[in-house]
Amino acid sequence: MNYAYHLREIEFAYDATPAITLDEYYIQQQSITALVGANGSGKSTLMNILAFINRPSRGNISFFGEQVRDDDYLSLRRRTAYIQQKPYLLNTTVYRNIELGLKLRAVKKVQRHARVAKVIEQLGLQHLSYRRAHELSGGEAQKVAIARAIVLDPQVLILDEPFSHLDERFRHELEELIGRLNKAGKLTIIFSTHDKLQAQSLADQICSLVDGHVVPNSIINLFPGSVDVENGLFVTENSVIHLPASINSGTRLGIDSTEIVLSRDELKSSMRNRFYGKIKSLHDEAGDIHVIVNAGEKFHAIISKAALDELAVSVGDDVWVSFKSSAVNVYL
Repeated sequence: MNYAYHLREIEFAYDATPAITLDEYYIQQQSITALVGANGSGKSTLMNILAFINRPSRGNISFFGEQVRDDDYLSLRRRTAYIQQKPYLLNTTVYRNIELGLKLRAVKKVQRHARVAKVIEQLGLQHLSYRRAHELSGGEAQKVAIARAIVLDPQVLILDEPFSHLDERFRHELEELIGRLNKAGKLTIIFSTHDKLQAQSLADQICSLVDGHVVPNSIINLFPGSVDVENGLFVTENSVIHLPASINSGTRLGIDSTEIVLSRDELKSSMRNRFYGKIKSLHDEAGDIHVIVNAGEKFHAIISKAALDELAVSVGDDVWVSFKSSAVNVYL
């Protein structure tokens, strides 16, 4: 398998505060990768490392099979394109904004025109070509920023929270655009998001971050709290959860969403963790049903369509959430 990035023993800190600690992580070439996590989880720091803006204080990076050295950073930035959450556009026309990077790289006028025209057609921006930047909506500005980036033919496109502040129509348009760009060429795309369902639907791989550490992708349910060693419990703000006997420390608890069992009535079983709650949402994703239940904490379960039909529940119904202590992991 070919990788765009291979990160090994990466550490990065702001002053004395650790921001990222990765033992090993791969990002496949020509894939879509989602960085998922709450504010402060390390998403922005990792994107800065991947864009060669920040150098890790420790560790090694391979980029498309080449070992990265300190004096490579400037040239590698030209092989990546990093679009901030609120991209800055010059107050000129869309066409000139897209053309700018080519001018700075001294590309000849005829070639600039051909490349800009191709990208404008590819992204469907013909009707905006001569509109000024301040006249664009948030979604239009995002598309122009992407056009300005990909006209430079990068190997990697990095997007910081690209779907924030967009209405539903533009979110769908941007999701479709990212998928098209990935399929159309050799572009590796990395984006950050808070939306785990969006990440699952759009990305080939998901990098879930908690306090600068990667946690398993199946761990959608992550709750802060503390371990009560004496009683074998993890205490969150809203729940008390039974732990495996082997766990005696940690500040984040994770539950595998596929190990959560939903039922109309309380189950009489060996599952020690049982909570009564109400269904807040149901979402069909590629044949799997994602169910969020408010039962003190908001538990996210993934069940089959057959299981949902058997339960015969809908949003607003009361259900029991049950899971074994073996489905629980504690991190950090």
